[in-house]
Parts: sequence; C-alpha cells; structure tokens
Amino acid sequence: ATPRSSARQLVREALERYGLNPDDFGQFALCDVVGRPGGGGGAGGGGQGEHLREVGDWERPLVLQELWKPKAGWSRRFEIRRRQDLERAGD
Repeated sequence: ATPRSSARQLVREALERYGLNPDDFGQFALCDVVGRPGGGGGAGGGGQGEHLREVGDWERPLVLQELWKPKAGWSRRFEIRRRQDLERAGD
C-alpha cells in the first residue's frame, strides 16, 4: 500500500492475497473502524464504543490515516467487510 493506493485497489489486492477472486471486489468495502481497545466489541470487534465508516472506493486510506488520528485512548483500524453485511447493519 502506498499513499496513492485507493480503497478499491487495496480491497482487490487483499482478496487476491487471501486466495479469493479479486474480481469480486465490488462485494466488499474497506471500513475505517474507531473504538476503545479492549472490552467486548461486536462480531469483528475487540473494542468498545466502536464507530464504523465505509471508506469510499476512491478514497486513499493511507492519506486518511495520516490526516486524522484518533484521540488518546482510542484506536483505529481498517477492515474489509461484505457490503451486504454493512447494508443489513444500516437497517
């Protein structure tokens, strides 16, 4: 990953790396997850008070990470999630 890499490119590369069809990248989204470390968290979690935002396909995650840092006591990570799961969670 470089500062020029888009979220779409990173999802595609991750799918390929883990032996999944990289052409299925449209079914997945890169998500920016912020929360407090420790505690119960949700299904993919591990933190409490988590906030999740789907990163736009053309956004640049490494630039986002550089420009915005979470407050002290909070952590940030990027996760790849199925778009259908994100849509269900939004209902």
